[in-house]
Amino acid sequence: MSQSALRRPDRPLASIDAARWQHATVGVAFIVLVLLGARLQLSHTITVGYVAALVIAPLWLGALGKFRGAASLFVLGIACCLSGFWLLALNAPDHQVDSSTAINNVTLLVGLLLTVGTVLWAKQVMPEWLIGLSYGLGMLLGVSRSGAAAENAWKFGYSVPVIVISLSIAYGVGRWGRRRQGLVEALTLTLLAVLCQLNDSRSMFGMLGMVMILVLWQLVPRGKSGRRSVMKTMLALACMAVAVYDVLTSLLVEGYLGAAAQDRSVTQINMTGSLILGGRPEMAATLGLFAQNPLGFGLGIIPSPTDVTVAKTGMASINYEPNNGYVEKYMFGSQFEVHSVVGDLWALFGIPALALASVIAVWALRAIVVGITHGRGSALPLFLAVITLWNIFFSPLLTSVATMGLGLGLMLPKKNQQRETSAAGSLQDAN
Repeated sequence: MSQSALRRPDRPLASIDAARWQHATVGVAFIVLVLLGARLQLSHTITVGYVAALVIAPLWLGALGKFRGAASLFVLGIACCLSGFWLLALNAPDHQVDSSTAINNVTLLVGLLLTVGTVLWAKQVMPEWLIGLSYGLGMLLGVSRSGAAAENAWKFGYSVPVIVISLSIAYGVGRWGRRRQGLVEALTLTLLAVLCQLNDSRSMFGMLGMVMILVLWQLVPRGKSGRRSVMKTMLALACMAVAVYDVLTSLLVEGYLGAAAQDRSVTQINMTGSLILGGRPEMAATLGLFAQNPLGFGLGIIPSPTDVTVAKTGMASINYEPNNGYVEKYMFGSQFEVHSVVGDLWALFGIPALALASVIAVWALRAIVVGITHGRGSALPLFLAVITLWNIFFSPLLTSVATMGLGLGLMLPKKNQQRETSAAGSLQDAN
């Protein structure tokens, strides 16, 4: 009997090879995402994950053209790198330069782009909840147990990985039905918010509360069309953000979120008149530096005494006492660290970085608005969009790139997705 006759007719070799290739592709994507999330350093800020993402670049480079905004994001990233080195040459004559810091910071930006490219490719071979789960597992494996994490392990170590993993699992139950998924996500967010409250994590508590409101809002019965207008959604989101801020401020001041958080919040409000300004006085330093040198400073540039004085003057203008070790050692000891992604990017890469930060913010806001408008906003992408918006204004670049890379990869839609969404909306209207 011939070999062809022995072959099972329902399992042709072509289908078996295709299945094996698909499983291998998913396995590679899973491993690379875990490595990217873990951020295991090789040298400087170069990580094992970045190297792995670079190795598989031939796989994900082709995916960039299939997603809206991906190409422009990479073009802006390249422009930022060129601008950073140009500013370095421009400011080097009257500033000290640290080449090691320059390598670290350009690696952060390149690593962000590598992560986005990998996630976009992974979206074509595996579901989004599995992408979040694999990346979150990597983040959990890479948690540092030293430094600030030794003092508050949840706030500075485990909170973000556990949140990403938990919301990914909740996202995966979407096959049970949208309403049931929403209830599971709301319960998960509630438990996570309680953990944040118990561990003095004020900002994360507020972000989880915002996401929970967005998830529950989608469970409210809609009108005949089954859709909300984009403008109404944006207006509602603005009102919601103000309401969450006011409620969170009241809870903090009244002591409902703990005595330590109460004391710190009251002090910050009395000092600057605002919880945000009191908690992030670095914004005043950024504005002062921008007024002095709007072009930015460049990669590896060490702040001069004049730069530090300008920054301190800006901070003193909001009644913050800048003559302390935090300002002189952390913010300006070896580089410009103004505790916001947009500020750090501008100081390092100049004006193109402001455009990059703006594009990232627009995509994050779009992810929230579109998800809520069409009732398909799940907790994981919503959380990543909210924390991205927060980090752009209030968190350092170094600690933000991990969630920002994952978030941007999940936020960018396929080029045909808008047409599919419109068609789905029209079908709902007809029904």
